[in-house]
Amino acid sequence: MSTLTLEDILSKTSDLPTMPAATVQVLRELDREESSAQSVATYMQQDPALSARVLRLANSAFYGTPTPIMRVGDAIMLLGNINVRNLCLVASTYAWMTKPLPGYDLGPGKLWEHSFAVAVGAELIANETRSAEKGHAFTAGLLHNLGKLAMSVWLENKLQAIQLLAERDDLSFDETERRVFGFDHAQVGAHLGEKWNLPKPLVDAMRFHHNPDACDPTSSIVDCVHVADYLASSLGYGLGGDGLRYYLAEGSLTRLKLNADILEGLCEPFTEEYDRFMKLFHEKDAA
Repeated sequence: MSTLTLEDILSKTSDLPTMPAATVQVLRELDREESSAQSVATYMQQDPALSARVLRLANSAFYGTPTPIMRVGDAIMLLGNINVRNLCLVASTYAWMTKPLPGYDLGPGKLWEHSFAVAVGAELIANETRSAEKGHAFTAGLLHNLGKLAMSVWLENKLQAIQLLAERDDLSFDETERRVFGFDHAQVGAHLGEKWNLPKPLVDAMRFHHNPDACDPTSSIVDCVHVADYLASSLGYGLGGDGLRYYLAEGSLTRLKLNADILEGLCEPFTEEYDRFMKLFHEKDAA
């Protein structure tokens, strides 16, 4: 087993991602019951690039507004809190989620493809099952694999050996990471999320998305992300070196009142929602 610690991974890995302060403030303001479009705009305007993206999206063909929208507050009112939350996250994470991760055999854009698919799927499942706030499910899905950004460099020379070990001992990829390092990318991501001072439900989704039954108390957001992660992998969104070695937790299906037939029925709306979101967030390069 490696002598590296979780803290070593974060302190010795160069070029770790950071979440812009304005994005964190906007997300927290959106969660306040007393928030308004103007109060959200006040924080958003601290980041001119983010404000510009919101205005471009509000003025895009997708919304077809008859007159140009010039103020950020008006754009927020048009888009709604959920779309604003999602756009903030897309804009803030796209640059570093599109980088290649050789340690996971993920080419350029593949981590983004998978994370975005899980975000869309988690929101869809939360909405279909009425089990969690769908905007929070989207956020958790988008950030669930954050730990891979830190772990990749440490896996680059070990990937083949880890794949062979997983195959030999019939282990999932995260189980194999724990066998080799003593921790996995989910734990690394949660550690990074705590350093960013992200809300506990998001950190829990990072930490337990492969093992939702271990979350105490159990979390509907974690369950939505776990099932969406399984579906996204099964449908081939952003597959890497961990391939299809993903075990679906029956506990999540039970808590969400899902079964195999319902899961199969979710595949088509999943891909439709993914395509719709891609069009929405890439309209005029808004992402």
